[in-house]
Amino acid sequence: MTIYSKTVKRPAQALVFLLGFLPAVMLSPLALADGLFWSTEGPSTPESGTGTEFGRSLLSFTTPLSQRSVGSEAVKSSFHFDITEFRWKGTTAAQSEYYWVSVPLEYRQKRGRSAEFIVRAEPGLMTDFEALESDNIAMNVDLIGRLHRRDGSFWQFGVTVDRVFGDFNPRPVVGAAFKPTRSTEVLLGFPRTRIQTSWNESLATYFRVAPEGGVWEEEITGQTGTFRTAYTNWKMGLGVDFHWQGAFWLNAEVGQMRNRRIWSTDDTGASVVATPAQDSYWQTGISLRY
Repeated sequence: MTIYSKTVKRPAQALVFLLGFLPAVMLSPLALADGLFWSTEGPSTPESGTGTEFGRSLLSFTTPLSQRSVGSEAVKSSFHFDITEFRWKGTTAAQSEYYWVSVPLEYRQKRGRSAEFIVRAEPGLMTDFEALESDNIAMNVDLIGRLHRRDGSFWQFGVTVDRVFGDFNPRPVVGAAFKPTRSTEVLLGFPRTRIQTSWNESLATYFRVAPEGGVWEEEITGQTGTFRTAYTNWKMGLGVDFHWQGAFWLNAEVGQMRNRRIWSTDDTGASVVATPAQDSYWQTGISLRY
């Protein structure tokens, strides 16, 4: 089922559709650390499957929209936009630019002295902007419970459905957060682990492990309907955040990738799959913190 009676050919039309969600979530000014980031993976030769070389570039932008707190409850929203480009040589598959345009929403509720309930929902469009159909609409969801301790540490558990895994299957969320020293914060768990140390007010370093794949629906010239491109990828990175001036922070990160795989469709309508080799990546960006 299509959303519009005619094919959408311009990104602006799709953005108008998505931005229709915004009036309902814009509550008050929000002060968060968001920004613009660019990362590059590879390229390298696939270990198996289709193609002779594989790499990816990702440009990501996030900006806060609103935040409101009343008693033990808090709601916030953001706007997110990212562009993915695969450099997959030796095949005609996954040659488009792929977009994820979304409105992340978060609701938090404190229950008693130690319990906290968190709901995150991120409706969005996963598309190449050649066509816009119901298959292009997706939503990431997190349902998380936290048990806080007096020393500031907490346990968390829940369930997540997130396209960064390359599909929409539900997965568990488990983790423990604590501060082994005054300057070091640790979150150990699944699907994300992060260890960060603040050396002073202007410099922090970190280690992180997290999934960073995606799912998109695209139109292929000469073929009928939409076709799915999916990518799985786990990143292990070392990064640094440096206070530049005012509210601006600079970021740089390098690391390795594991468990990579891509599924797509070539211009003949045939399904193709590849397992990219373990490889390195780098990331740079600028963020705003208020």
